[in-house]
Amino acid sequence: MMKSKNHKKSMISVKYIWTVAAIALTWSGASAQAGVFNTPHFVVPGEFAIGLEPEVILTNGAGVGVNARFTLGVTDLNNASIILGTGSGPRGFRGGGNFTFDFFPDVEGQAGIGLATQLLYYRLANNAGQLELTLIPYIHKTFKNGPNSSIEPFIAIPLGWGFNDGQYNFLADFTLGTAFQSTEKVSFILELGVAISHTESYFSGGVVYRH
Repeated sequence: MMKSKNHKKSMISVKYIWTVAAIALTWSGASAQAGVFNTPHFVVPGEFAIGLEPEVILTNGAGVGVNARFTLGVTDLNNASIILGTGSGPRGFRGGGNFTFDFFPDVEGQAGIGLATQLLYYRLANNAGQLELTLIPYIHKTFKNGPNSSIEPFIAIPLGWGFNDGQYNFLADFTLGTAFQSTEKVSFILELGVAISHTESYFSGGVVYRH
């Protein structure tokens, strides 16, 4: 009975998140960059995660891309990630990383809340380079459906600055996503980014292997 109730709550949460996402995309004319992806999911110290994130850019000329991520559990508070990728459309090669602070862990009766600091270099469509420094506050909550099965919706709001040719722009977007854990070590992620300032709208989905 308890399992059924938890499953029902998790499905309602996921449905609510994607409903909000659809409304937000309708209201916005542009959106985000390389996704938040598995950043909210904490990797315990001594373990690592490898992720592959294909993405579709929906605005500013559209395009497709793919990002590879390696995340290492550093301390009980911190994860460190390396991000490399490429794409067509407004953004080509990208490389960099992030460092997370998991201030409030995702435990029973409490949502996980944290902050990631991220530095990425992009090669843009006009062959110019852009360095982006962002802060990514996020909140997430895991709903278990079984011993190795769960649904983990998350919300993040990346904010920062893009430096390009001696100028800078304020960057902001709104991100909604859900991680679906199917086995002990593998999960799948769906994500939608909605632009607020000087970013691109995107939709991404991918897979993460944890060890």
